[in-house]
Parts: sequence; structure tokens; C-alpha cells
Amino acid sequence: MDTIFWICVKLMQVGANVLGITYQQLNVILFVILHPAITIFFWYQHRRYKRKYKQVLTANKL
Repeated sequence: MDTIFWICVKLMQVGANVLGITYQQLNVILFVILHPAITIFFWYQHRRYKRKYKQVLTANKL
């Protein structure tokens, strides 16, 4: 597990260098902004499809 962590750190350092930002800035962008935004987006999609599927089921019962 330790090896995977250090591989990810190295990838983030390389990514930060490519983007011309610091490791800390990339960390904030990924884990404070993008990850929560993606999580909220998929949660919203899940709720939307769940509601739509429930409507389809109730329409078919009638």
C-alpha cells in the first residue's frame, strides 16, 4: 500500500510540474474542488434516475 501512495505522490508531482503549479495547489484542485464536485454530480444523477425509474415502475403498475 505504501508503494501505491508514493507512486500517486510522484504522479501528482509530475502533473503539477506539467501544469506549472505546486503539488499543494494540485492537491487542493483535485481533492477539495474536483472530487466533491464529481461526487455531488453523480449523487444528483443517481437521485434523478432513481426518481425517473420509480415513476416508470408506478406507471407500469397502473
